[in-house]
Amino acid sequence: MMDFPPRPTRLAQQTIGELLREGDVAIDATAGNGHDTQFLAGCVGATGRVLAFDVQEAAMRSTRERLREVGLEERVVFHLASHARMAEFAEAGSVAAVVFNLGYLPGEDHGLATEAAETMRALDAAGVVLKSGAVLSVVCYPGHPQGAVEAACVERWMNGRAADAWRVAKYAMVGTKAPAPFLMIARKP
Repeated sequence: MMDFPPRPTRLAQQTIGELLREGDVAIDATAGNGHDTQFLAGCVGATGRVLAFDVQEAAMRSTRERLREVGLEERVVFHLASHARMAEFAEAGSVAAVVFNLGYLPGEDHGLATEAAETMRALDAAGVVLKSGAVLSVVCYPGHPQGAVEAACVERWMNGRAADAWRVAKYAMVGTKAPAPFLMIARKP
């Protein structure tokens, strides 16, 4: 039985999956345990490429192992580096999708989490590497202290893009006891 409404990560994948094509370049800005990296690698096909970023070696190991198990490792270029550096590894206007799943790496140190300032630099870099018509997806987790600040910054950044003619949407649960994760998704004009 499908979750209803869908989790933000699932909704992001549904939307992105309709837009990515064989041969595209995509970026997983926060590789984590590799779920989004695997999804993107499946979407871009054998002729496409995924750039996967994470600052934690445990995340890179987990992602590599996941991709190796399903035979998709060769479609991915791994970067043990901040997502803010993505413009160093992708040409301006060359990327069809950038995916962020913010917060901390599940099963690891929750004290190590994405940070607002670095994420803002990464979003600026994403704006440069995305081509016209490309999609940017950010799942925010306002339920932990750093996450609330980061989520507010992401929302302000996205609102700024809406003023620049990007198509921007926010998907969130309402009426929850604690701040629920939410999805911000945008399409570059």
